[in-house]
Amino acid sequence: MKINLDEYDYKILQILTENARLSYAEIGRKISLSQSATKERVLNLVDNGVIKGFDAAIDHTKLGYKLKVIISMKFKNDEFKQFIANLHQFHEILSCKRITGEYCLMMECVLKDSSHLENLIDRLIPYGTPTTSVELSEIQTNRGFFKRFFN
Repeated sequence: MKINLDEYDYKILQILTENARLSYAEIGRKISLSQSATKERVLNLVDNGVIKGFDAAIDHTKLGYKLKVIISMKFKNDEFKQFIANLHQFHEILSCKRITGEYCLMMECVLKDSSHLENLIDRLIPYGTPTTSVELSEIQTNRGFFKRFFN
């Protein structure tokens, strides 16, 4: 079900995408709404499922994970179901998405170094055929997505 949002809602989403720790009062000041009106709108966005959560953006390099990779996987027969059942064993996987095309899954992973990557690949091979791409840099995130609705 599509939710109808107005300019204030899109501005709130943009602000929360940039910094979800701001208070309702701070958000309200930025968009010229009262604290209570802002709170009501944010809670409405949460209740309607537009906002699914307030996540922390982690700098994995500060934790020793200096290598970010995208791994695409091909599977045969029952390997896919087995892998999904054991996905919890792969703490390096930040996100796992089922996709169309040549590959079945695309995973974003963080690793300490190339030997950690080699170890991960060795653990993935029993389930299917992994193809790895190393991320060199991040060009853009979704932080500007909502600006297009009111600019």
